Amino acid sequence: MATSQAHSRPERLLRIASWIVALVFAGLLNTLGNLIMGDLFYAPAGGPPQQEAFIDQATRARLEQQQKELERQKAALADKKETVDTALSRSHDEYNAANQTFRNWLATRQATGNSSQDPEVLNRTHALDALQAGVNNWQRQSDQLADQLRGVDKQQIQVQGQLGVLLDQGEKSYNQALQKYDLRIFFWRLAFTLPLLLLAIWLFIKFRKHRYWPFVYGFGLFALTAFFVELVPYLPSFGGYIRVVVGIILTVFAGVYMLRAFQRYVERKRLEMQQSQTERARTVVYEKAISSYQKKICPSCDKPWNLAGDQASFCIHCGLELFRVCGCGGRNFAFFPFCHQCGKPVKQTADTSTPSLLQTTPGTELPPR
Repeated sequence: MATSQAHSRPERLLRIASWIVALVFAGLLNTLGNLIMGDLFYAPAGGPPQQEAFIDQATRARLEQQQKELERQKAALADKKETVDTALSRSHDEYNAANQTFRNWLATRQATGNSSQDPEVLNRTHALDALQAGVNNWQRQSDQLADQLRGVDKQQIQVQGQLGVLLDQGEKSYNQALQKYDLRIFFWRLAFTLPLLLLAIWLFIKFRKHRYWPFVYGFGLFALTAFFVELVPYLPSFGGYIRVVVGIILTVFAGVYMLRAFQRYVERKRLEMQQSQTERARTVVYEKAISSYQKKICPSCDKPWNLAGDQASFCIHCGLELFRVCGCGGRNFAFFPFCHQCGKPVKQTADTSTPSLLQTTPGTELPPR
């Protein structure tokens, strides 16, 4: 569908506008297709699976409640232990102070040798024993609280482990269900895009030269984008194989189609070369003739005619008449309908059976592309 230089400016503008229509049409279809592809995820009844549905909520609530209760017990024991440790520290300080005082007093007594203070020794000793007993009591309470805290920690670890197992099992079941759901949605999306691709191929083969070809091309661009681009984010682990296999099939199909088209072209040219100049001249379309003239190739055999010089009148490859002289003496391309010198229809001076372009040129309507 490349724009030929033989086209007039309105024709080129029409082709540019047609391609714009095709691209805009494809863009709008792509937007619509993207919305449909996204909404297909929620199409099945009930929508996608929810992770909470795969967890025993009663067991989860019980374990979480146990966690909260153990946390509360731990906080209470920690506060109580902090109070006991404070009292223990104070008792240690009191005992150490009293013990130091008692030692100083004993040293003074030994220095004076006063035996009358023996009852005082006993009293002070009893006071120290009482302080030591207080220290021991607070230490025992602190140790008990520490044991209780360790027990609560063990229970927390057990509950946390049970809750983790419960959540892991639920997540595993949820992932399996989500994988099945995604696979189902993928096949729905594949069922949406693959027929579009096949329909686009059929439309291209049948109607690519139709007068409304921009819509055919636009739909084809949309189908290719939907299948090879829009489907990519939703491919499961094996989905890439489907896309590659379809791409291989399309490549083989396009390759076989082009090879057959080329073979048909070669066969058609071979048969044309067996026809007379008059018959071959009738098959040349005006647009192709003008394009061939600009490229200096023969419109029949597609080979360069200027190898024999720009003044050559016949193709040196197939013998087709390319230039003729008008009655006014002007030399014209054989497929020009009017003489460039006198403006009248080109008059034939040689083979009067060779048709004029006025007879072979199609109507003013642009040939379908």
